[in-house]
Amino acid sequence: MSSNITRFGLAEGPSRRGFKGAGGFGLDMSQVMRNMALLNVVVMPAKIKVGLTLAGSKFMIDCLVESPTVPIKRPGYAEADREAGELRASGALFVDGVKKGSTQHYGEMATGKFQPTSYGGTPILPMSHEACVVFNALWAATQHESFPDKTEPTAGRYFMSTKLYGNAMEYMGILARAIKL
Repeated sequence: MSSNITRFGLAEGPSRRGFKGAGGFGLDMSQVMRNMALLNVVVMPAKIKVGLTLAGSKFMIDCLVESPTVPIKRPGYAEADREAGELRASGALFVDGVKKGSTQHYGEMATGKFQPTSYGGTPILPMSHEACVVFNALWAATQHESFPDKTEPTAGRYFMSTKLYGNAMEYMGILARAIKL
């Protein structure tokens, strides 16, 4: 910003800016407005994306390590195509439709074949931001909503929603610290 943003005149008589007989005062706010636009269009969205990535990663890992955890299918099940830990290894984080993290290496003997490669959620509106954590195994929703008896003692129903509701203030705090100017 220039050191002299004001224009002050004491000339007598009318001018293009109005009557300056008693002294006129003009303030150039163009650079301030340009910087505010830059803040709104570039700086804040970048900070929001970083905050959503940090908070989403914390939430995704909390689903794996805090009780009730994401269930693990133990070896020896009759279904040959399901390896132990495939549900845990199917987690992914998308921020504004871009994949930012995964739990692919958290499954015991998992292959990661259920890892999503692209965002499949609802369209993201302009000037809005979204973090989306998904567990993409075919049986993820069923395991979340039913089957209270798990082979893993610390696993259980609502392995995502209990963290989301219980730790919501922590996740919002992570986001707030990331966007703080």
